[in-house]
Amino acid sequence: MPTTFPLHFPPLRSLAWTLAGAALLAGCQHAPKTYTHPALSAQPARIDAGQSARLSWDAPVGSSLRMSGLTATPPGAVLVHPAQTTTYTLSGPAPSGDPISASTTVEVRPAAQPLASLRIEGHPVGSPIAEGFLGLAQGAGAADGRNRQLLRNLENYGGGPLRAGAPGTGTCPAVDQLAHAEPPRSAVRCTAAADAAHGAASALWTAEMLLDYAQWGAAGVNLQGPLQDARDVGPGYYGMLFFAQFAGAQGRWLATQLETSVRLRAWAVRDERNQSVRVALIHRDPGESGTVDVQLPAGMRQAVVTRLTTAAPLRLAGQTFDGSRDGRPIGTAYGEILQADENGQVVLSLPASSAALLTLTP
Repeated sequence: MPTTFPLHFPPLRSLAWTLAGAALLAGCQHAPKTYTHPALSAQPARIDAGQSARLSWDAPVGSSLRMSGLTATPPGAVLVHPAQTTTYTLSGPAPSGDPISASTTVEVRPAAQPLASLRIEGHPVGSPIAEGFLGLAQGAGAADGRNRQLLRNLENYGGGPLRAGAPGTGTCPAVDQLAHAEPPRSAVRCTAAADAAHGAASALWTAEMLLDYAQWGAAGVNLQGPLQDARDVGPGYYGMLFFAQFAGAQGRWLATQLETSVRLRAWAVRDERNQSVRVALIHRDPGESGTVDVQLPAGMRQAVVTRLTTAAPLRLAGQTFDGSRDGRPIGTAYGEILQADENGQVVLSLPASSAALLTLTP
């Protein structure tokens, strides 16, 4: 006769609690983690006026984050140049929809005195910069795809077509003679001499040269030399692109009053289409960093700063062409936002051997 064993079942209430606990445990093991406090830090956290700090953070893939004080936010890290102690806040939604927020402060030790004070007059005093001012001397433009993209980058700022071999009227006067040279009374497109500077300094030299010829009244300048060599985009190209951003809207010249004891110069134009103002500052002194007090024209309350930095790798608006295979810049373009005080003044941080383009708006 077979042996039988009694079957014992747990009470229904106990079974229900057991199953509920198991389900809860499984849910906890697979529930997505909330991520609301990215590890935001500043390095260094304390700087002298005119220096920069690197903000970096760790955030989940798919986040859409914005850093306060910037026009755009590169992924993971950004270089900032605060002129005074500033708290930066990173915020936005995580992929889960949860809000993300974190803040860090960069302490700025003020300089004993500013590098310069700049005042910009509000009423135009000169003719507009000529459309298509930039040109290339014969043989300066190669036919490969990367070079064609480099030309398009310049044209995209509204400066008109840029052609290789544009007709000219001879060699441009020496830049150091322009202050004493009679401004041209008719359209003059001339060919500029080769760079007087080498390496990264060529970027600042090229931008300054183009600004000088444009303010002098030339209708256009043809630049010698290729935009690139076998591997790299030349430093002078960064100077051309800086000038194109300044001059692309064919603004009319404004008077500036600059007081400084360092190798710093300033130019300004007003865009007649929207009445914004562009200001270019070029600081060629390699040993002096600091701040510039900028008095804005009446009605202007905000400045967006685009920087040209010559520390390796060269960068314009946070982007570089180092390693670019197709002529497009690498990185996210961004500017730093400055708000004017009650007197209409902004304080600009300016590193040594650098340039800054300010776009002023009401």
